Amino acid sequence: MNDDLELQMRAELWQLQRGLTEASLAEALRLLVSPHFEQLTEEHVREVSEYRPIEIAGERFFERAWSRSKEAGATLGFARLLGADSVRADLERLRRSIGPHPTERRPPSGRGDGFRHA
Repeated sequence: MNDDLELQMRAELWQLQRGLTEASLAEALRLLVSPHFEQLTEEHVREVSEYRPIEIAGERFFERAWSRSKEAGATLGFARLLGADSVRADLERLRRSIGPHPTERRPPSGRGDGFRHA
């Protein structure tokens, strides 16, 4: 893939990511860090885009109805093309910009540091 095409794809990806809900962002990240990501197929991406859950190696993803499944599916498709690590890093930056996920705990100081705390 040439540099111009990659830049164009990244611009489109960033536009799509703006439409992700916090829940779909969290679920996309869960899949991207999963060892099962390598088994993600175009069929899986299509299923997510059509508001259907997927199962990879016995693990289910996107089980709930997501209001932004088209964006989540497209994000997964770009991850297949551009690499999971790159897209994961983009999504983690996006998550930090909108604040901590409800499942993350803040340190006692009340400041979020971008890390998940047990």
